[in-house]
Amino acid sequence: MVNAGTIIKAAGGVVAATATLITLMKDNPQLSNGLNSTIEKIKSATNSENPKLRFDGRIKAIETCADAVEESFPELTEPADWRRKAATLRMRGELAWNANEGKHRKKAMSALNAETATVLEGVNARLVELTTPTDQPKVINPSA
Repeated sequence: MVNAGTIIKAAGGVVAATATLITLMKDNPQLSNGLNSTIEKIKSATNSENPKLRFDGRIKAIETCADAVEESFPELTEPADWRRKAATLRMRGELAWNANEGKHRKKAMSALNAETATVLEGVNARLVELTTPTDQPKVINPSA
């Protein structure tokens, strides 16, 4: 079984990857203004020791990705699903944070952080698909 520390470290990497992927989407002038401050908030949340701040940073990353994808690719339906998941996780996070104390709060937030990281990994995978150029020919054997 994976321990909580490993999950938290991996989730921090997921948020950092999200910030990188969002940076790639900043070429769109409509997106670039709002994304700079959001990227900084996401990065600072990643480095925080406070589980609530890390959780909120992941939620903000999901919402920012939804906004960026919706703006760049209005035909896609994923952003609405990502926002719905983020809203549900945010509500559950507020309940877990405010209804618990001590080790119960830590355990509840660890579980939610892991779940949020999983959602964010899925969002990142989709961002990679969207930001990878598809019009370039693939090189099968570069030495041939």
